[in-house]
Amino acid sequence: MNRMFGRWRQASRTSRVLVMAGAAMTVGFAVVALLAPLLAPYGQAAHDAPQLSRPSLDHFFGTTNDRFDVLSRVIFGARLAFQVVLASTTFALFIGVPLGLVSGYTGGRLDRALVLVMDALYAFPSLLLAIVMAFALQRWIGPGVPAAALSISVIYIPQYFRVVRNHTLAVREETFVDAARAMGAPRRVILTRYVAANVLQSVPVIFTVNAADAVLTLAGLGFLGQGPGLRTAEWGFDISRAITDVGIGAWWTSLFPGLAIVALVTGMSLLGEGINDILNPRLRAAGMSAEGLIPGFDAEADATPPPLATVEGDASESVPTADPPAVEDAGRELPRSIQAVYRDDAPARPASSDGAAALLVDDVSVTYRSARGPVHAVQNVSLAVRAGESVGLVGESGCGKSTLGRAVMGVLPPVAERTGQVLLDGVDLTADAEAWRRARGDRLSLVFQDPATRLDPLQRIESHFVELIRAHRPGTSKADAARMSREALAAVGVPPARSRQYPHEFSGGMRQRIMIALAVVLEPRVLIADEPTTSLDVLVEAQILDLMSELRRRLGLAVVLITHNLGIVAETCDRVAVMYAGRIVEEGPVASVFAAPRHPYTQALLSAVITLETQAPAAVPGSPPDLAGSLPGCPFAPRCPLAMAVCHEVIPAGSQVADDHAAACHLYPGADPTHPDQAWEPDGRRLRLAEPPLSGTLR
Repeated sequence: MNRMFGRWRQASRTSRVLVMAGAAMTVGFAVVALLAPLLAPYGQAAHDAPQLSRPSLDHFFGTTNDRFDVLSRVIFGARLAFQVVLASTTFALFIGVPLGLVSGYTGGRLDRALVLVMDALYAFPSLLLAIVMAFALQRWIGPGVPAAALSISVIYIPQYFRVVRNHTLAVREETFVDAARAMGAPRRVILTRYVAANVLQSVPVIFTVNAADAVLTLAGLGFLGQGPGLRTAEWGFDISRAITDVGIGAWWTSLFPGLAIVALVTGMSLLGEGINDILNPRLRAAGMSAEGLIPGFDAEADATPPPLATVEGDASESVPTADPPAVEDAGRELPRSIQAVYRDDAPARPASSDGAAALLVDDVSVTYRSARGPVHAVQNVSLAVRAGESVGLVGESGCGKSTLGRAVMGVLPPVAERTGQVLLDGVDLTADAEAWRRARGDRLSLVFQDPATRLDPLQRIESHFVELIRAHRPGTSKADAARMSREALAAVGVPPARSRQYPHEFSGGMRQRIMIALAVVLEPRVLIADEPTTSLDVLVEAQILDLMSELRRRLGLAVVLITHNLGIVAETCDRVAVMYAGRIVEEGPVASVFAAPRHPYTQALLSAVITLETQAPAAVPGSPPDLAGSLPGCPFAPRCPLAMAVCHEVIPAGSQVADDHAAACHLYPGADPTHPDQAWEPDGRRLRLAEPPLSGTLR
């Protein structure tokens, strides 16, 4: 109620007038329909009145040629109109909306079949379709309200379906829906909490508009003789019977039923337009507050935050709600839900010493279907990350880093095809889609680079946590899940008192902290961070990186950090993997790779880093290859100053160049499968990359 009252206050004066006028007219007719037996002076089928009597004190609206009292027929006609309208529009809503949601979200053959059927129905003239359905239904179930309601509902099912499906197609691609998939939310939860909540705001408007149209359709059916029949009062039927009365001067028999139709349709239309203006933020008047433009904003609820969680270590002392923490970094202790209580001098949790990988990516390839043919975004990538270890994944934009991260999470788009295996603690997730879904958000978490779009704008921060926790821990009560959410927020420096606020009320850095808290609240084994600091300033970036390092140290997380920033990798990662054109071209310890890069591409990346000693910026000539075509040799060969003929003919394999350090380059032994014990040596350097490739000799 507070939310709706807030929207009412934010609406323009015109919108309020429309709603009040439409509601007054509609409610007036509804009261008349409800009290019809009490208000009507005669029965709707009583035909003992004088024939064609003018309006008088005995018959205020006169009588008809069939000796019916016009006023009584108008009153009972309002009851029939509401019965048919409510039944038909409700039936169409409960059929069309779920079909639109499922069709738009799932796609595929079901979507194509439903679209074909609904488009065929929508192509028919609405009144003609209603007449055909009424004729058929009257033969099966007889004339009356059910037949009229079902025949009219067939018109509106395609309308609900098309509107909801189109909105669903747009919402399902929103990043917060993608984030829900990455958190392991079941499909039913995504449909109801994320997609439907953002789609169904337009349904009340459609409902009122269809209700007004249903009144006209019912009148049209009655006018053409397909209504309930003579003994049931129906405005359209009465008008059709009164056509001949106009010629003899009996104007009242058609005037009052016609005015009733016009008044009810006008009231419903005004009500629908006013509701649309209030619910649709794009139609609201300019100049209102920023929070007024956010669907679901509840100022009253946010003004009184819930009590803060008790600070661990002092159970007798709680933080008062009237004085929330002013410092963003307050309460940095890990939450009890993470089961970690460390002193400041506690040693870091060591990485796994038995060599077992928490995450193992084995020969994973990802291909996108496109109009230009298959696009090979990731090709034969293998990567292992131990518990407590951080691996940086670097490379130019478009080299496949984010696609690899999504492949590990199992949240690739429908146009992508994946091969290879993803093993979590030795369990092959690719062999069981349901086990993969359960692992997401629980043992396998993802932090996105843009938190502003990854949080559902219609849900409070606490709701995100409660939904995630209860999806993976079904036995957890809402109260316990809310407590865990506040503890997790405190662990990342977000005041727990703000858990009842909406995403738009937080800064970029605070939203990123919330995303990290969501990712670690269930103590995952592996955390994939996809450029988590790209949109943040350098000070907030440093805070986020320190936070992630602390969580990794205390929880023993295996972290895959996807980034463009080589400085971040040098400071926070143990190992680095360099990607180019969908392949890992060099991998090894950060100190080894950065001190002595072996692959020409890695050397080019490091030379492009600007330092205090930089006098002129360096860049690699050319551009990355088109992954839609075939690459017979090394993908970096067209840009490499040391490229040889073999580089254009043979794809290099990973070659061991130092301890735990590999590079996929023909300069090193083992890269050429045809000469596994030998390496190639260029005969000379190319001064300009446009020149033909150099020849090379084995050494």
